[in-house]
Amino acid sequence: MASVLKYILGYKSTNTLIDPTYAEDDTSVSVAESVTAGAVCNSLCAEPGASSYFKGGITAYSIASKKEILGIDTKYAEKHNFANPFTTVEMAKAVTKLFKSRFGIATTGYSLPFHRPENKDREECELNIDVPYAYICLYDARTNEEITIKEEVPYDPNGSKAVQRANLQARIAILATKLYKEKVEKINNSKQ
Repeated sequence: MASVLKYILGYKSTNTLIDPTYAEDDTSVSVAESVTAGAVCNSLCAEPGASSYFKGGITAYSIASKKEILGIDTKYAEKHNFANPFTTVEMAKAVTKLFKSRFGIATTGYSLPFHRPENKDREECELNIDVPYAYICLYDARTNEEITIKEEVPYDPNGSKAVQRANLQARIAILATKLYKEKVEKINNSKQ
């Protein structure tokens, strides 16, 4: 449980161990999405030449896909709400292995308010999500650095749910893409 403490909002690791598998100028990226349902992949692939850095992505929306494809600890996630920083980091790490990319991006969250009572028999925690939010993790498999942030999006109970869901997905996709591009720019600037 102590390791979970390092996954606090805005955490940036300072681990200096370097994985020699990835070249310093390797900027390949892959994505594991939940709440954004493919929007991050779409955002990353919106530019010509994306195939030179984008390895692939998965929309792991269901609990089963998170467990079976990404190997996420679903017992922990159910007990502590799937949309948490720890699960998001684990998804980002898993997708780098799945696609053999240097960078992994993962998203979890709730695009609309959601309420669920605790179910001790199924080991599910109570959920009272009034403000939609998402966690985004950018993980660097070469340096083991992870950047995890939380973004909340205001909700209007009188507004269209479809529009508000799409708004959150687009905002998170743009923010995740920006995090990745800023990291790549930093890598490219360090070479000059």
